[in-house]
Amino acid sequence: MITLLKQPVTWRAISAAGVSAAAIILITILILPVSATPLAQLRPFITMFSTAVFLLESLTAYFLAIQFFATHDTSLAALAGAYGFTAVLVLCQILVFPGIFSAPGLLGAGPQTAIWIWVFWHAGFPSLAASALLLRAPSLAPARAMPRFGTALLLGGPVLALAAAYVATAWSGALPALVAGNSYRALQHSPIAIVVLVLAIIPLPVCVVVTRLGDLLSLWLGVTLLAGISDVVLAISASARFSLGWYIGRGISLVASCIVLFVLILEFSKLYHQLVKSHAVLAQRATHDGLTGAFNRGYFIEQFPREIGRAIREREPISLLMLDVDHFKLYNDLHGHQMGDDCLIAIVGAIQTSLRRPADFIARYGGEEFVVVLPDTPAEGAAMVAEAIRLAVRALGIRRDQMTGACMTISIGIASFDAADDALDVVEFIRRADHAMYQAKANGRDSACVYMGSGNVQQFRGAAVG
Repeated sequence: MITLLKQPVTWRAISAAGVSAAAIILITILILPVSATPLAQLRPFITMFSTAVFLLESLTAYFLAIQFFATHDTSLAALAGAYGFTAVLVLCQILVFPGIFSAPGLLGAGPQTAIWIWVFWHAGFPSLAASALLLRAPSLAPARAMPRFGTALLLGGPVLALAAAYVATAWSGALPALVAGNSYRALQHSPIAIVVLVLAIIPLPVCVVVTRLGDLLSLWLGVTLLAGISDVVLAISASARFSLGWYIGRGISLVASCIVLFVLILEFSKLYHQLVKSHAVLAQRATHDGLTGAFNRGYFIEQFPREIGRAIREREPISLLMLDVDHFKLYNDLHGHQMGDDCLIAIVGAIQTSLRRPADFIARYGGEEFVVVLPDTPAEGAAMVAEAIRLAVRALGIRRDQMTGACMTISIGIASFDAADDALDVVEFIRRADHAMYQAKANGRDSACVYMGSGNVQQFRGAAVG
């Protein structure tokens, strides 16, 4: 099954991703030499940044989870788990960050808790993302179709984040010191920095090799992973919190949190638009004849009783025309089905032009038979409409055959009643119109007959009945 985010990329998407990647690389190169420049300590920035990342990552995980439950593709579940992992760790980091809610941080945090959560975050997310990418490999196709395995991956990310946060908090005193006050110099000279950087870099080539960046998800996830590398590089080179590199790294990290979410929202918007269009098409097909565009028999059977009921309630007359195309089988046999279809389409168009009021409607009753419902119309008015239809069909000039030069015509039966002095059910109403139509055919076709009661009909051609 092709999901929204596994559709082939367009040149527009490739160009946008290329520009984004180039901007991230350029900013990193320009900031790197001056990344250690100290700036003002804006502690509210930490709260705003963490809150924004938490919301963005949570939404991304949620939308990816929706994709997983719709497709049972465990690679999407694994990626949703990776984003859930980040969301939980960011929430934990803001709780334990020194000076935000308390001087040492909440939950019994130590001075190394926040930096170690940062380490687990920036090493864990790319690793989990790489695992999700590896599940895209063709050899692991059976694993991608295991819903329970996918659910475990989806829930595993947040659970792993809670475990990492517990380690960073409960074992803060036993972990190597990476920060002193606001200084990251210990991190700069620690093997931990190399490990984090390597784990941040490896998933990018994995993404390229496994997916070839051939779909929207892979393309923009690649840009996200590149932004994560930039964040790690700038944070390590900045050597301190609240430095230029630290702030820019947080900004790039925030952008990275937006990328896949933005694509998800864009694609879900496209899906909604497609669903609306599909619903309109299905609604059209459910009520309209696929060939002629007239309403279908199902719509007539559903709508006609409503029109009769309304006529009875409002004590208004109503008329029904039953129309049959004369000699249509002969025309179809002589000219073929395509010409026969074209003939019916043209005749329906002529009938439509003869109906002047929005409430009047035509429906295909079957084959070459059609019905026209005329609300608030007595027999005299229906006869005038029938004559207009008859003349409009003749005016088409559709030759029935070359030998006689005769044109295609129609026969029309008319049934009417006044709600004030007649009680008539739907079946009987249709039977009367059908009886009048067959009488018009028996009388020579190209004419109309009005049902007059007790099985009697009155025929006319060229003038309405009075």
